[in-house]
Amino acid sequence: MELVPAVFPFIPLSIVLPLLGIVLIVFLEEKFAKWIALVFSGAVFVLSLVSLLYFDFSQAQKVQFYQSITLIKELNLSLSFGADGLSYLMYILTTLVSFVAICWSIRDHQINHRLKEYYAWFLLTESALVGVFTNWDMLVFYVFYELTLVPMFFVIGIWGYKLRLYSAYKFFVYIFVSSLFLLLGIVSIAVEHYRQFGKFSFSYFDLLQNQYGLAFGLFLFLLFFIAFAVKTPIVPFHTWLPDAHGEAPTAGSVVLAAILLKMGTYALLRFNIGLFPKIAVFLMPIFVLWGIATIIFASWFTISQSNVKRFVAYSSVSHMGFVVAGMFLLNKEGLRASIMEMFAHGLTSASLFMMAGFIYNRLHSFNMQALRGSIRFMPVFAVLTAITGFSSMGLPGGSSFWGKFLTIMGAREYTLQLALLVLAGAFFSVLYMLYLLKTLYLDVKEEGRLVHFTDVRGFKLVAFLLVVVPMLMVGLLPFLFFAFFDAHIDFLLAMISKSLEGGLWK
Repeated sequence: MELVPAVFPFIPLSIVLPLLGIVLIVFLEEKFAKWIALVFSGAVFVLSLVSLLYFDFSQAQKVQFYQSITLIKELNLSLSFGADGLSYLMYILTTLVSFVAICWSIRDHQINHRLKEYYAWFLLTESALVGVFTNWDMLVFYVFYELTLVPMFFVIGIWGYKLRLYSAYKFFVYIFVSSLFLLLGIVSIAVEHYRQFGKFSFSYFDLLQNQYGLAFGLFLFLLFFIAFAVKTPIVPFHTWLPDAHGEAPTAGSVVLAAILLKMGTYALLRFNIGLFPKIAVFLMPIFVLWGIATIIFASWFTISQSNVKRFVAYSSVSHMGFVVAGMFLLNKEGLRASIMEMFAHGLTSASLFMMAGFIYNRLHSFNMQALRGSIRFMPVFAVLTAITGFSSMGLPGGSSFWGKFLTIMGAREYTLQLALLVLAGAFFSVLYMLYLLKTLYLDVKEEGRLVHFTDVRGFKLVAFLLVVVPMLMVGLLPFLFFAFFDAHIDFLLAMISKSLEGGLWK
């Protein structure tokens, strides 16, 4: 992979600025905490938008804005930051959603104590997430990957709902234990690099040169896969997600669904397919069918929920099934679908959790029956929720349409039967979203409870618009987003093709 040196330190600044915000929060009075977080998170978001002017989209397969500082020369361990098209899209999503989460928290009634800690944890999460998506040293990646676990554990455990401690512990145990498989995998490929080339290295670019036999390659692939499958998550590794989402405060659920889940799918694409292309081809049918099974089973789980936050949480699992199935089709349309769905779901899931949190602030209940007809006297909120719902179900012009449509196209390149399976999964995802919209819009609500409703405004309206406007852009102008990653997809497919020269296994 070609490296393009940075003309300005966009990425290091995006990591350091939230940390400076934390320092100010610690030393200034608590009443300033939310405004400091808003300013610093907003500054990082603006910085990421400015960087768009300097990113060369025609060379998106190259690692741009690249900077590296050696930490341990003997291990070839370094702080290496940069972004190709895939990393860059996730970087933009991270800064956007982090700013949205802070905006929402400003007027969230649930966030009314220990404000210094709350906003410091969110800024730390943003800093760590930028590090995850833009780092090119495997061991440093692992540090950032694990660092995201700590603030979310406290956010759920302190500011969550009734079962917050149980959910926080469950979240921590699942992610931490699964990450140990990742650590073992990273150490194993570094040692294998030493065996093959006579030097240790944790650099992603160096580790791309490794060659593996079937048995050892399969072992390494599964180590990485277990860690990322739990993080994604896919069925049956999903059981931590509904609890974490159901008990987290609204902004915590927004960051969890929109960004933290994408760490798993991003890593599957970057590491499982990037480092082990032969194994990915060898296991392709299994993982495509696994993704489709996740779509269908999670859709059934979704429609059976009575709690709207758990409803949205299970729908996230279903969407991650589309991402995994599209990714392992290993063709251009499937990879396009996977990355588009990652970004699209980041927007729709953030909006859906804000919808749930907004109604909870009015009704003090997440029960689906309590939501009946809730939306009819809030016209602005009704429009924003309708756009989100139809986008999530994959209506043409909606953000998730391209993920679902391109997955079907990618599957059809193999067999009609496979395309029909994906189509069945898409059908089930439409059913549960229609059920939610029917409950909100069409069911009758008791007149005595209408006095509790006021329309969305202020910071919460800003938070909604920041995700709904890009949602419409993804649906109506998809070519703008293809420009981020098409060159990277071509590079990845060429790398897979080259790895298969002379047959799958010699």
